[in-house]
Amino acid sequence: MIDLKNTTMLKHKLKRFLQRIALKIIKVSNKGDLTKSDYQYECLAICKNLMHKEKTKLLTSPISGKRYINSDDKQIYIIIDNRQITIVNHTYSYTIELTYNAFERLSKVFDNEVELRRQEMEKEIRSNVKHSLKNIYNNIVNDKV
Repeated sequence: MIDLKNTTMLKHKLKRFLQRIALKIIKVSNKGDLTKSDYQYECLAICKNLMHKEKTKLLTSPISGKRYINSDDKQIYIIIDNRQITIVNHTYSYTIELTYNAFERLSKVFDNEVELRRQEMEKEIRSNVKHSLKNIYNNIVNDKV
């Protein structure tokens, strides 16, 4: 007869062992990922600052996964793609490499900001629909149709 308790325990130990190996592989492959440069801090601060400004345009490409930021005065363009940030102005262009964690955090902040803007736009659209429906209803009630 098979002892279910022992098999469950063996499965658990094997799973934990494989997880430890996977984590070690990830740590080894991200060795160069452990340090942030001063440029990264400044670059991330620029991106986050622009993202939260209401008039800044944010664009996401679902196919390529690129994210775009365009300042309200159209002087600064930023492309966020594959652990890189490219900042372009009329006089300069910088490409800064990001750590995996920094890229993931920045992407999450960007996506959350886009989601907030989408919710606001949807709320506005729905309020316009309610207003239009009231007008239609009032027109019908008042026999203007």
